[in-house]
Amino acid sequence: MNASTHEVRARQAATPVLVPAIEPVPGLHVYEQPKELRGPGDETTHPWRLGHHSGLAMAAFPTKGEAVDAAREVAAFADWTRPADDLRADEDFDLTGYYDRLMAKTRGLLIPKAA
Repeated sequence: MNASTHEVRARQAATPVLVPAIEPVPGLHVYEQPKELRGPGDETTHPWRLGHHSGLAMAAFPTKGEAVDAAREVAAFADWTRPADDLRADEDFDLTGYYDRLMAKTRGLLIPKAA
């Protein structure tokens, strides 16, 4: 896995923050949440993020390895290289299956859809 720069967005319309990230699955990035976007407790419990290439975070994890493993767990649920809006509108996307897989196979915390 190669490291690259990834734009992280706290919300869809927010100015992005650049972070180093890896892409274990095409379209999915793993990175450490930037300090300026951390909330209470993020530094000690779940500082690693699994995010979509659009810059929106999907789930938070205690370790980088767990975030990478989660990306691999959900790889087959979608073509993650598609735009986020396309995935949200896709009636064939198994959102419940995606949530269930993350909850059953990882210690991740789901991050709700950003406004």
